[in-house]
Amino acid sequence: MSARLRLLSPPRARQDASDDPDAPTADRLRALRARDSSAERWLLGAHWARVERILFRILGDVRHLEDLTQEVFVRVFSRIDDVTEPESLKPFVTSVTVFVAREAIRKARRHRWLSFFADEDLPDVGAGDDADAREALQAFYRVVGSLDADERVAFTLRFVEGLELSAVAAACEVSLATIKRKLARAEARFLELCKRDEALSSWLEEGDRWA
Repeated sequence: MSARLRLLSPPRARQDASDDPDAPTADRLRALRARDSSAERWLLGAHWARVERILFRILGDVRHLEDLTQEVFVRVFSRIDDVTEPESLKPFVTSVTVFVAREAIRKARRHRWLSFFADEDLPDVGAGDDADAREALQAFYRVVGSLDADERVAFTLRFVEGLELSAVAAACEVSLATIKRKLARAEARFLELCKRDEALSSWLEEGDRWA
């Protein structure tokens, strides 16, 4: 299998708020809390793509992606008064996204639902046009989909979305110690399942993270 399959990204460097044109300000937060429509449009523009990407990476399903993304923002707008500081806005949106994703996972499992990708539905996480890599990517999401909801969310935020541990803990609304335990369990389960899968076992051997 091609070594070009790069499913797992290292945590990205934190961007300084002053360099981000979409960084929230006190004025924007006040406008949001006042239910100002222009501020709400700003929030959608600044966060829609990120929310959609996180949902996609956690759920591995595109069929209900737009509906779920809209649900996130409905909840964000309804609870915007909970956000008291501008710097808390992005973590708050992430935590609501996680809640909606977790809810979707549990609902799907109650209905015995499992998503299988069509080729055009694969997420863009570095597989390119390599057929073996795409096969491994499908296998990867089947494995991640077998984790329980909490572990699946934590694993995806940390190892696919690349969030820092503290950000994962905040998004999941648990302590740093708790998220470390969840990630350790999720990682151990992930490795166990990967080793049983022909496409993923060779990928593990080619990489350096879990060699």
